[in-house]
Amino acid sequence: MSEDTKDKIIRAAIDLVDEKGYKGATTRMIAEVAGVNEVTLFRQFGSKQGVLEAAIEKYSFFDEIDDVMNKQIQWNLDADLQMLSKAYQNIVGAKRGIILISLREEGRFPELDQAISKLPTSYRDTLVDYFTEMINRGKMAPIDARVAATHFIMINFGYFFLKERLSDGSAAISLDDFIENHITMFINSLR
Repeated sequence: MSEDTKDKIIRAAIDLVDEKGYKGATTRMIAEVAGVNEVTLFRQFGSKQGVLEAAIEKYSFFDEIDDVMNKQIQWNLDADLQMLSKAYQNIVGAKRGIILISLREEGRFPELDQAISKLPTSYRDTLVDYFTEMINRGKMAPIDARVAATHFIMINFGYFFLKERLSDGSAAISLDDFIENHITMFINSLR
């Protein structure tokens, strides 16, 4: 099966689960929207859960975050965290469908929860390593790197979530304002 066919099935699954929920999006509907036979879906992915696990893998953003960490880190707290915040917002914005599905379906399907839980855990671990190294280099106060990483994720995810949920513009804060105010405030707390 071509990669294009796999992508069509994954995209159809994301769109339908987003629209109808995990239970409401049947394999027959997914195959129909993707323009393939339902047997093709089962042959390639085994089940609807298999399609969503492939979607989570395909749309997980930690390879992209790792790439940013490996290529753009300057070991300058201000520059790095501002850059990481911008990168995070761009990446989660591009992956918003699978992220919103994971929030909406959380707790209903343990297998899906287990696959999704790997995403924030990997990101947190990457940030813990960064903060630990910054502490070791004397560029950051000796605080709990795990707490700092969790806090950074919460601030950034909170911004993403509010932007998605408050779509009427009532609480719109531009990304530049968010970084200048909230991320700078966070950075100052690390010194």
